[in-house]
Amino acid sequence: MFHNFADEANIKMTKYSSRNISGLYHRMIILLLIVLCFPARPFAQFEHKLFTSNLILEAKADYGFLYAQHLELEIFNAHFPAFEFSIQQQTYGRQKWERAYNYPITGMTFLYTPLGNNPILGSAFALMPFINFPLYRHKNFTFGFRFSLGVGYLTKKFDRLNNYKDIAIGSHINAAINLMFEARYRLNEYLTITGGISFQHFSNGSLKTPNYGLNAPLVSLGLACRPVRDNKDISDRYIAPTEPFSTTIRKSMEFDIGGALGYKNMTSQLGSNFMVYHFFENTFFPVSRKSKFGFGLDLSYDESHKKILELNGTPAGSPVQIMRPGINAAYELMLGKLGFIMNLGYYLSGKEQSNGPLYEKICFQYVFAKNFFAHVLLKVHFGRADYIGWGVGYTFDVFYGKKTIK
Repeated sequence: MFHNFADEANIKMTKYSSRNISGLYHRMIILLLIVLCFPARPFAQFEHKLFTSNLILEAKADYGFLYAQHLELEIFNAHFPAFEFSIQQQTYGRQKWERAYNYPITGMTFLYTPLGNNPILGSAFALMPFINFPLYRHKNFTFGFRFSLGVGYLTKKFDRLNNYKDIAIGSHINAAINLMFEARYRLNEYLTITGGISFQHFSNGSLKTPNYGLNAPLVSLGLACRPVRDNKDISDRYIAPTEPFSTTIRKSMEFDIGGALGYKNMTSQLGSNFMVYHFFENTFFPVSRKSKFGFGLDLSYDESHKKILELNGTPAGSPVQIMRPGINAAYELMLGKLGFIMNLGYYLSGKEQSNGPLYEKICFQYVFAKNFFAHVLLKVHFGRADYIGWGVGYTFDVFYGKKTIK
């Protein structure tokens, strides 16, 4: 009897202790959130201009729908919510490009969406670094453009036996891209309300087919908070610029020459894997510290085109007939050593024309040594990714005069 009573007492004490610990844990979480969003003024060391942090925490609620860019994807049409949590940092001009772009916000965002609870598509998760460029500022109001690029995970993918209806995506791991126009209104020193319209894209760049990709327009509403005051005086945190924003430079033409190697897993369609060989040249004319405009030439050889022609009953001919030369208009956005390049092009020839005569390229180019750069590019046909390529290149300038830029 005594032994049973002791066991019962121990069980009650354990339950009581568990409830106390659980309650204490939840109270600590709530207190932590309150401290983060509404910091107390007595902590003077965090208010000092040399110790203030530019950290920003933000939560967003989104709502949108799947956009069927191909008729085959209309079976997935649905409306659904999405949720984001971001860790951000306000730049203060430590790098030259930060001053040139009017001190943008950089950070990392985590996104989750159930994609309409479709058992074929599953749910989507994404982790995306981003940069938020301010386009217009007036007092407490800011309007900007946010570009995010990262990795996404889809819980369902195409499987010829278990999920053969999922013709949108052929892999769990995908590239995740988000483009957003965002308005931010500062309520006080710590809180900012945000709202925006964005476009979310998931694709694996044909590393594993099928790969129509998933596209979702979204509207969002969010709340951002600063754990501590922001630093309004740039010179207190970093060394002030030593050169003026407007300067006289030599006029120049920039030539970028490079090559890339791509890979296409088309076992579900053509029963094999294929390589893509891509060579390009871009000619740029700098128009400001931020932008370059120009034109370019492309030459690509896609091994899968020979297989496609054979299946359609068309003789493939020599490799020269399969090559696809093209010309394009080019634009580069410069962020220090990193360049974001967009090309809109037209194929001049090539037997395999199932994708049409127009193409787009998106490229990230990083200068890792004097005149040498590494790059990753995405080739696209009307919103449908064709392949991803990785490569290196060489750049050089030809000077022909002087020009004042800002």
